Amino acid sequence: MKGKTGVVGSHFVLNTGAKIPAIGLGTWQSGGDLCVEAVRTALSVGYRHIDCAHLYGNEIEVGEALGEAFNVSLKREDVFLTSKLYCTMNSLNKIENYVRVSLKNLGVSYLDLYLMHWPDSSAFGDATDPPSKSGSEYRQFLNRLKQAWKAMEALVDLGLVRAIGVSNFSVQQIKELLKFAKVVPAVNQVGSSFLLTSAIHFEQIFITGCSFIDLDKCVPPPFQ
Repeated sequence: MKGKTGVVGSHFVLNTGAKIPAIGLGTWQSGGDLCVEAVRTALSVGYRHIDCAHLYGNEIEVGEALGEAFNVSLKREDVFLTSKLYCTMNSLNKIENYVRVSLKNLGVSYLDLYLMHWPDSSAFGDATDPPSKSGSEYRQFLNRLKQAWKAMEALVDLGLVRAIGVSNFSVQQIKELLKFAKVVPAVNQVGSSFLLTSAIHFEQIFITGCSFIDLDKCVPPPFQ
């Protein structure tokens, strides 16, 4: 069933009470006109969850497609938008600025979900490979994580994001986070190959999995 509300039975409920669509479009490695067209097409056939990240370098293109949809058929509340913070050692005091940049690029006033892209604060790493760290760096990890998560929680208070969560966190890292978190992460997003080792149940934390598809072999979109 197509429509502004997506497909019946296609949502899950987060610990905030918000509904997250069961299927979303990831935008990693999508850029330029192809990214605009991919998001445009996804929205037209019923996708209502778009997964972004500052590190992907394409939020402007995603925003272009969203703007077209909002001007024609959809309202902001019809689309669940996720983006991610890539936190470096020099950025702990700039997290609010980073989310505001993503909001500007996407052309919206709030995000439905904002994730810490990796459980570390390093100057290196990319969208698929975690930054390397030595033993001495790990001893500083918890302090940096606590600072970063406090800043993430402030984003909820400011109304810039509706929910916060994490990405690529291990079981142990989530346990450490829960020792001091005032706001329990709504989501831990992990790659499909990571699910078996990290997708242990934590009360109120929803596990989302991402996987890659071969566009030459894929079936028609699920909402057609």
